[in-house]
Amino acid sequence: MKFFLFLLFLSPFLSAEKIPEIHQFIDKNAQYFLTLIKEEGSNYETDPEEFKTKLKNIWEPMVDVSTVSRLILSNAYQYATKEQIQLFEDRTKKLLLDTYVTTLLEFEDYEIETNEDIKVNKKTFEVEIQFISDTSSWSGKTKFTLYRDRSGELKIVNIIIDGINLGLTFRNQFKDILEENDFDLDMAISQWKPLNITEQ
Repeated sequence: MKFFLFLLFLSPFLSAEKIPEIHQFIDKNAQYFLTLIKEEGSNYETDPEEFKTKLKNIWEPMVDVSTVSRLILSNAYQYATKEQIQLFEDRTKKLLLDTYVTTLLEFEDYEIETNEDIKVNKKTFEVEIQFISDTSSWSGKTKFTLYRDRSGELKIVNIIIDGINLGLTFRNQFKDILEENDFDLDMAISQWKPLNITEQ
């Protein structure tokens, strides 16, 4: 896991290649995600849970929440019980979705372009999508880090939104919460809620 953490957060990507399967995996789901936000984003204010449930059906199969949670827990994972790990995964799954949905709602008037050049490391891939608008000169970028799980399926294990690395940010935030609670993992999990990424 420490080796995987190094690859995920610290190791530079070694080359860029065109890998249609990986490009399509991100592009197809990102386009569908944004289309749903454009068509039903207005429902977020009136019924946010129903709206997020529809997005969750796209999101959850794409993300390896177990690995993401383990990386955020870091050293605390070693002494966490199965119940604590499961609770943390459930909370992290919801928090990741909330963070990404809240961010994407700001891009309702944008289109998505997915870069065909996939950055490749030993076990991970990075795919970049760019948000482009005819009404704004500003464009945002999101980078997804993926790997293949044991069954060969592509899974997202990190997201960088406009330069902010969610994996590192969440990991550091949880570390601070754990220290503030004298390393009481139950208490830290109960208080686990990442800060707004725009505040970083």
